[in-house]
Amino acid sequence: MTTGPDKFTWNVQLAGYNHDQADQRGETDYQNFIQEFDSFPWLDQIEKASQYPDKVSPTISIKDLKTGKDFWISMSGDRTNHGYIIGYIYPKEKKVFLGLGKTKQIRWLEMRLTEDTQTVRELTKLFFDRNYDSFESKIRKLEDFGQMQAADLAD
Repeated sequence: MTTGPDKFTWNVQLAGYNHDQADQRGETDYQNFIQEFDSFPWLDQIEKASQYPDKVSPTISIKDLKTGKDFWISMSGDRTNHGYIIGYIYPKEKKVFLGLGKTKQIRWLEMRLTEDTQTVRELTKLFFDRNYDSFESKIRKLEDFGQMQAADLAD
């Protein structure tokens, strides 16, 4: 399913931001995004996030404009005990009216947990390569942190 131009964009939500607030950073590719991921001040940001429990945790997000899929990486915890919450948003068919008859397309969010930075890097590479079969297989092996219809608040 093609929904838009063949490019990726990304954004950042810093600790303390409202849930609907994000800094749009424009187009990116794997090499540039992974440099941003590696240099992001994760530990400083999770420390700051503890001061704003009702606001967002530090999060960086990638949007594939061609497929309408999103992948975001967030961190929680503290300087000595922390991990990633990662989210995958994708189009999904949902039956309407008690599961009978017509379907409608929604955006579905799966959230997973990992403490392994290398796993996050590998998932990021698969996402940018649009190798969604391998991406989905790998991400679904991680601990499930919840699934729901996506709100897309930071678009």
